[in-house]
Amino acid sequence: MAVVMILIRISFVILSFIFSPAVFAIPGGVLSSFSTPGDWPTGLAWDGRYLWCADAREGMIYALDREDGSVQEVFPSPASSPQGLAWGRGRLYIADGTTGTIYIFDVKTKRTERWYKLLGPSPRGLAWDNGGLWLVDDRRDVIYKLNPEDGTLIDYFKAPAGDAWGICFDGKYLWVSDRITDEIYMISTDGVVILSFKAPGPFATGLAWDGNFLWVNDFQDDVVYRMKRNDDEKYAVTDWRETIIEFTHRVQNLGPGRLEDVKVYIATPPDRLENQELLEIDFTPQPDSFTIDRWGQRVAICSFPEVNPGEQISAGYRAKARIGNLRYYLFPDKVGTLQDIPEEIVNKYLVNGSKYRIDNPSIKGVARKIIGSEKNPYWIARRIHKYVIENVRYEAAGGWDAAPVILKRGTGSCSESVFLFIALCRAAGLPARFEAGSLIRGDLTSIDYDNHRWAEVYLPKYGWVPFDPSIGGGHSPAGVARAVGRTDVIGGPHPGLFVTTHGGGDSEYLGWNYNSYATYTFREKCNVRAERWFLWDVPKR
Repeated sequence: MAVVMILIRISFVILSFIFSPAVFAIPGGVLSSFSTPGDWPTGLAWDGRYLWCADAREGMIYALDREDGSVQEVFPSPASSPQGLAWGRGRLYIADGTTGTIYIFDVKTKRTERWYKLLGPSPRGLAWDNGGLWLVDDRRDVIYKLNPEDGTLIDYFKAPAGDAWGICFDGKYLWVSDRITDEIYMISTDGVVILSFKAPGPFATGLAWDGNFLWVNDFQDDVVYRMKRNDDEKYAVTDWRETIIEFTHRVQNLGPGRLEDVKVYIATPPDRLENQELLEIDFTPQPDSFTIDRWGQRVAICSFPEVNPGEQISAGYRAKARIGNLRYYLFPDKVGTLQDIPEEIVNKYLVNGSKYRIDNPSIKGVARKIIGSEKNPYWIARRIHKYVIENVRYEAAGGWDAAPVILKRGTGSCSESVFLFIALCRAAGLPARFEAGSLIRGDLTSIDYDNHRWAEVYLPKYGWVPFDPSIGGGHSPAGVARAVGRTDVIGGPHPGLFVTTHGGGDSEYLGWNYNSYATYTFREKCNVRAERWFLWDVPKR
C-alpha cells in the first residue's frame, strides 16, 4: 500500500510539471505541487533542508522533502491545534490557534524548550525575521512583530485584508495570504501592500520561503504549491471579454435662439493597449475629419451648421472591443531612477498646466514634505497616492478646480483628485498624465453617465502605470494597493474599463474634458442641454 501511495504521489508531481502552462511564468505562477500528508494543513516553514508542515486536526508536525513531498519525519505537536510555523535559531516556533500559545520546539530532542501565552492575539501564521517573530492575527486583522523569546510586542500594523492566515519573510518583504480575497500579498515591513497575485487554491493557510520560491499550504485542496516569487514579466492581462460599447454625445437647443457652428469633438479610443483591443468602430454621423492633439490623442470632429429651437443633434460611435483586467507586478527594486526616464517623456509630462499650478507654493511645499529624501520613483508615486487618498474625500460637486484649491478644500471629484495627484508628481520630478473613459456599472448590460478619469505615472523600466487616487478600493492596505497598477478595481471583477482618452493637460480640441467636448455659437439667448453616456453590452459566458 505504501508503494502504491508513493507512486501516486510521484505521478501527481510529474503531471504538475507537464501541465504547467506558460502563463505560470508570471509572478505567482505554480511550478509544482504535491499532496499534504494530512487533510488539515495549516502552518508551513523551511529550515534549509525540509519543509515543515503542521496539521491542525491530527495535531502533527511533518518534515517534507520539497521535491516530492515525501515524509522524512513526523511527531506530535506540543500545540493541540498547530497553526503557524516558523524556523529560527535552529528551533521550530509553533503557534497554537486555540490557546494563543507559542511553543519553541527542538526537533532533534523532540522537546519543548519554552513556551509563552500571548495576551489577546489569535495566532495563525508565523514567520522568522532574524531577531523578530511575525505573527498574523485573523480576528483583529493585525500583523504583529514579537520578541521571539517572550512574545512581547516590537511592532504591529493592519493586515492587508480581512482574513489573513499565512505569512513568511523573504529577507526583505513579507508575504501574507488571505482566505477571503484568495490573494497572496507582498508587503513592506511597515505594512504597505506592494503587489499581490491570486492564491493557487481556495484556502491558502501556511506560507514559506526557501530562498528561491514561495511555498503555499492550501487547507481545502490539501496540497502544497511551489510558486514563483518574481519573473521578467511586467504585467499580466486576464479575463478577456469581447463587448459592445455605444457612446453618444447629445446637444439640445431649448431655445429661444439658434445654435450655430456646432462642433462635437470625440476622443477616438486607442486601437490597442495592454488590456484593450479595438476591433471595430462605426461613427454616427461620419466625422468631417480626424486630427491629433498635442498629447497624441486622436479626435473625431463632427460639424453641424445650426440647431434650431426645440431641435437636438447627436454624435457618437458603436465600438466592438476586447477588454481584459490588467495587473502590473511592480517590484520597487526593479524600478529605475528618475535619471533613467527618457528626455522626451520628461519634456512633455513635467510641464505646468492651468489645473496643476505646480509652481504654486502650496503644491511645491506639500510635494517636498511628502517625498522627503525618497529617491525611488515607485515609492515617490506611492507616497503621493497615499497622501491624496487620505486627504481628499470624494465629492462630485461640479466644476473642475485647480490642484491648489483641491489641496486646500480636501474634497474633489475623480478628475480633481487626478489633477492634484499629477501636480504633486510633476512637482516631485515624476512624469504623470491622465487616462479616461467609461466603466461598467455593475451589470453586464448597463449605462454609464458619470464616466471616469484616473492617472498614469511613468516608472522607468516599467513604462506608464495606472494609479487611481480617487477610489482606491477602500482604505484597507489591500484596497489602496489595488488602485496601483491594476484596472480591475475600477471595472469590477469582470473587465469593465474602456479607455477613450490619454491626456497630459489642456487639449486644443477637448480642453480639459475627456470622451468628448462640444463647442458652438448662438444668436439670441439659448438654453442648451448637453448629455453624454455609454451603453455597455457584455455577452454572458
